Amino acid sequence: MGFTRLSIDINNIMDMYIHTIIAMGSIITAYGIGRYIQNDSLHAKVISWVLDKLEEDGFIRTKIDEDGEKELIKIEEIIAKHIKGT
Repeated sequence: MGFTRLSIDINNIMDMYIHTIIAMGSIITAYGIGRYIQNDSLHAKVISWVLDKLEEDGFIRTKIDEDGEKELIKIEEIIAKHIKGT
């Protein structure tokens, strides 16, 4: 008898609309978190690949800074170095 009363009370409190709102909220939250995590790492990979390809093909020049990251070299520095070398 106690279980039946509990079941009736839960059904009165949690109708189909509240259940739908809770389910959709959970789905949207999980989707947003997954998309944020995926895009953050995906962007870094794409940018790294593009910079590597541009450097490999000779369109840009880079140098490694003190943090070990690639840094673009300004065209002014490249021109000045070329003029001094000739």
